[in-house]
Amino acid sequence: MLLSMTGQGEATYSSEGVSIHVELRSVNNRYLKAVTKVSDSISRFEPQVESILREFLKRGSIQATIRVRLPSKESDYRINSVAIQSYMKQIRDLGEDFSQLNASDFLLLPGVLEQADGSGRDDDQLIPLAKKALVSAIHDLNRMRAAEGESMANQLLKSIDQLDQLVERVRERAPNIVDEYRGRLETKVRKVLAELQVESAPFDVLKEVLLYADKCDIQEELVRLKSHFQQFRKAIGEDESQGRKLDFLIQELFRETNTIGSKGNDSIVSQSVVEMKTIIEQMRELIQNVE
Repeated sequence: MLLSMTGQGEATYSSEGVSIHVELRSVNNRYLKAVTKVSDSISRFEPQVESILREFLKRGSIQATIRVRLPSKESDYRINSVAIQSYMKQIRDLGEDFSQLNASDFLLLPGVLEQADGSGRDDDQLIPLAKKALVSAIHDLNRMRAAEGESMANQLLKSIDQLDQLVERVRERAPNIVDEYRGRLETKVRKVLAELQVESAPFDVLKEVLLYADKCDIQEELVRLKSHFQQFRKAIGEDESQGRKLDFLIQELFRETNTIGSKGNDSIVSQSVVEMKTIIEQMRELIQNVE
């Protein structure tokens, strides 16, 4: 099963007037990187967030936001008398009459009415609720990542099938490369020898053909490609997402394909190699988003 590194998840947990909302956003990253932001009322929980994320996630850049909304009490609000006095002084300095102003007018001014940060709450009770909400949000994120991963897996399997067909085309073509080269070489040698009116031993031609055959032999690369295809399919079907393994296999596919292109020395093989590289590059882009 493949998991995408891109996705988002959220969850809200409410109990006795307390509401905790968790939002997670994930994008590509070679390693697991977590950026967390939590409400002041559960600031002590922040160091635990990344640890919990690592229990469920392997790779990706994760942004976690946890907001806590507490039930309002009278003690949660206070009037900043210093701010009111400052406003009154400035009005007097301007020579304005504030006798027509009432208390509600002052309460609307910035900094006059302050909301307590909730630090007096018992975070030993809030943190377990925050943990439940976080785990629920991770599951929501993973559901989205799994759905996208399934789509990616189907596309990758189709691409492997296409590569398999191209490898078969190259395999069928490979024996003809040497035969055609021998034919061209014999024709050229006979022409030159006829012009020079000399004879050459057939062994000389055979030796040259054998050297060429050894130089353009791609059977080993074809066998390795087939093996990589099998490993690729197996990795996609494993229970845990295998992004790192797939990334390694993609590099191997590129390497073997490049070798075939350099050794093939044939137009049909070269065309097949170009098609293979295009497919492998598309696969590589997909795999960059696999956990």
